[in-house]
Amino acid sequence: MDGRHTRSARTRAALLDAAIEIICTRGVTAVTQRAVAARAGTSLASTTYHFRTADDLLVAAFEATSSRTIADMRRTAREAAERGAGIVDAAMAVVARAPYGDRLPPDGVVQLTLSAVHNPRLRPIAEAFVEELAALFVPLTTTPDTARTLARSLSGLILHEMARGADAPTPTMRADVTRLFAAFGVPDHPTTGRPQADPAHHHEDLEPG
Repeated sequence: MDGRHTRSARTRAALLDAAIEIICTRGVTAVTQRAVAARAGTSLASTTYHFRTADDLLVAAFEATSSRTIADMRRTAREAAERGAGIVDAAMAVVARAPYGDRLPPDGVVQLTLSAVHNPRLRPIAEAFVEELAALFVPLTTTPDTARTLARSLSGLILHEMARGADAPTPTMRADVTRLFAAFGVPDHPTTGRPQADPAHHHEDLEPG
């Protein structure tokens, strides 16, 4: 039973990875159970066993890409703090991983945000991502609401940067990020020594309302 459970978990993980890759390289409309099964190298029957509909698959894939992206951002913040990087440099490190590197989940978050406009099942995931991202900014801003606004604003800048189709973050993006943090009163001094956000300690503060 343990072996069967392990194989089932691996198959499910492979299906989610395949779905995320399709989302990020071909778009949400390309995600079908048949396409995901082919990309994952498994059968259509196995795909429908784990995910009854393509919409179920999309929801699970976006939940995975959201959590992976937040984890990646936390790692990036820690690495920036260890290097003594400024806030802008830390933010640009996150931006650079979105549409340019081999890390697909951040691009998936952009797709999630756009898809949530027309799919109500995706809206709670998109909102939860904003809350988690805002938690990273709480120590740098005056209020949780300000952190939310900063998180949404940075997400919008990333979206417009991706629309440029450049091969790397542009100087315009860096200038925009610099102005954004300045507008929110966040000084671009080294992150070393600044308190690091722990989302587990901020969920109550970040509850809407």
